[in-house]
Amino acid sequence: MNELFFKTFVITFYRAFLGFFILVILIFGVFMEMKQHLLIAERLLQNSTGFYTILLLFLVYAFAQKRFQFRLLNDKHYRIFHQLGFFNWSQLGRSFLPVWLANHALIVAYSVLLTYVGVGIQAEGKLGILWIFLLGLFVADISILYFKLKKPFPESTRVRSAIFKKLRFEFWFLMHLNENRTLLFLAVKIISIFLLNGFFYFYSGGGYDLRWLEFGLLCAAYTHFPIWLEKAAFESEQLSYFHNMPISFSRKLWQHSIAILLILFPELVLLVYKFDTVQNLPDLFFLLILLISMNMGIYGLIKWRKAIEKALKLGYLVFFFLFLLVIFGLPPLAISALCLIPFFVSVRSRYSV
Repeated sequence: MNELFFKTFVITFYRAFLGFFILVILIFGVFMEMKQHLLIAERLLQNSTGFYTILLLFLVYAFAQKRFQFRLLNDKHYRIFHQLGFFNWSQLGRSFLPVWLANHALIVAYSVLLTYVGVGIQAEGKLGILWIFLLGLFVADISILYFKLKKPFPESTRVRSAIFKKLRFEFWFLMHLNENRTLLFLAVKIISIFLLNGFFYFYSGGGYDLRWLEFGLLCAAYTHFPIWLEKAAFESEQLSYFHNMPISFSRKLWQHSIAILLILFPELVLLVYKFDTVQNLPDLFFLLILLISMNMGIYGLIKWRKAIEKALKLGYLVFFFLFLLVIFGLPPLAISALCLIPFFVSVRSRYSV
């Protein structure tokens, strides 16, 4: 039974959020050393705001996991698991404890790291709160699942929003991210904003010119690589029907631009906020255009190459090429123009989304 639960609720979960976990492993496992993790954990335990922010992130992760699990149980292929409704609460808890630990391995592992650091700095109070919080997450998770299984199968109904009577085409991918890639989107936004804040911090301290911020925008743009991979896959698979319908270039440009701008909205706001006290408006304008163009270029590169392996290999080469252009001081508008070339090439056909 445990093997069946593991294949159904664990492997499926990690497969669905593979991009999120690859991004987390790449950033926190490859680019960071253990001593940096220990230092960050110590700061989090010493700062109440940071500690409770971590708990909030744990809650968001648990919510996304439970939401995905409910979507599985609502699927007609998984309705056999509604027979678990005959279990009492304790039986269900014992059966799903390995599943819960496997799906929450990320936050459990980081809690163990916080505990190791907290014992050394004598932060027993916050460690008690941490493990009580984790226990509460498990109890709440099993309780919600218990009452879910006790209910009858949900009916298939279509609900139309009272506010948005008709969802426009340019918002479809955003809804897809919200429904199916919540964790991936949150991870990309958190890492991207964290990187930009770090680059601005060193830039405001002096000793760096505008090229430092341009490099920061390049790094922030490449953290969005999994999102643009998902966008290309979404359009080629779920929107393949529309490939038979000719669409004008101007309409496609509008649709893609709206979706990309909405996804980049937090970074654009951060740039405007940070630059208010750092430099003049022309530099801000150039950096905003550069950020948008780089992301459009990455998306166009992926859409143009189609195969993920080819897009990744070419993406690495383009990163170092753009890095050299930034280092040698090529104007931001010129770099932006180069980045837009693969985007325009990828959407030039009338028979493409």
